Amino acid sequence: MQVQRWLIFLWMPFIVVSCMPAPEDVDRIRYMLVQTEYNEDFIHDNENIFDEYQSFVIREDTMGFVSTSSSAKYLIEEDVPGFVEPVVDSIRNGFELGYDQVTDDDDPDFAVNVIVLQNFDYYQTVNYGYGYPGSYYGYYGYYYPYVSTYYSNFVTLLIQVVDAKNPNGNNEYPVIWSAYIGDLNATLDLPGKTLEAVHQAFEQSPYIRK
Repeated sequence: MQVQRWLIFLWMPFIVVSCMPAPEDVDRIRYMLVQTEYNEDFIHDNENIFDEYQSFVIREDTMGFVSTSSSAKYLIEEDVPGFVEPVVDSIRNGFELGYDQVTDDDDPDFAVNVIVLQNFDYYQTVNYGYGYPGSYYGYYGYYYPYVSTYYSNFVTLLIQVVDAKNPNGNNEYPVIWSAYIGDLNATLDLPGKTLEAVHQAFEQSPYIRK
């Protein structure tokens, strides 16, 4: 996967490359970090699958929730007032600039997963949802499977685009694009900085277009 490295907001661009140390906690408090990556099998010089997409599905007003210290499987607005609905709305609005939102029954081209990860370490695992044999943990709703490819000891907002049209031979749906936003636990302005981060994720992903 091609990775677009960390960017920092407040009109103070700051790039962290792999050879540099991780940001200090004070930077995590002052800024929200955004990392985006795309699947090179579907987005490259000769092809951009986002040019072919027409429609998407997203779970409205609800986020998935994965934590090592809680049994909750999702977040709603009452759980984090002023956060869940505005952030989901912002993500939906970002995709609506080029694609039509439909329901799961309308055969969407891609699904958008929105998940909060709290103190959860994860590596290249595939989650197929609640009750599916071999699933990593019980999950709610109708989300398409997502592949976990990131490691975090903090609180991270994960946004993923999952292709709904091109399953492989094992009936697994590929992740086309991912955005990682955090640390949500350290910021002094959770709703405001998260909305800025969502906007930045789309800004640094010009291949999401029509």
